[in-house]
Amino acid sequence: MDIKKLKPNHKSGFKQGYYSPKNRNKYIGTLPIIYRSSWERKFCHWCDHNEYVIYWASEPLGVKYYNILDKKFHTYYPDFYVKINKDGMIDEYLVEVKPKAQLQKPKLPKRKTKKAMKNYKYGYETYIRNLCKTDALNKLAESRNYKVMLLTEDSKLFR
Repeated sequence: MDIKKLKPNHKSGFKQGYYSPKNRNKYIGTLPIIYRSSWERKFCHWCDHNEYVIYWASEPLGVKYYNILDKKFHTYYPDFYVKINKDGMIDEYLVEVKPKAQLQKPKLPKRKTKKAMKNYKYGYETYIRNLCKTDALNKLAESRNYKVMLLTEDSKLFR
């Protein structure tokens, strides 16, 4: 399934919508540009208005990854591709925007209530799935001479 056919979902708990670039000549991806969180929207704006960004794209390509939890292959779409020229140095990045909590192993709850354990299980599965995705993303990036940029709420861009 084409990722661009997954429309923004206003019940997701995240601010989602369509981004309309002001500098259309810099955007090389497939339209529409869908942001699936307010942080992704901020990154779209940054790419669109940053003088160092040559090109950028949203959800540019599918990355096959193996999920060790369900023992199946899945396709994952990194949030962005961006090509930057800073001081004559050209770098290409695959960018993923995630909450920091999804990139860290969750702590076992002190009180092991049914709800607490359900939340812990969900957080742990999300963490493992993101490890699998990140591993596949790093391998793809290395094969194409790209760099990987993982952005969280702690990233300078979002402050």
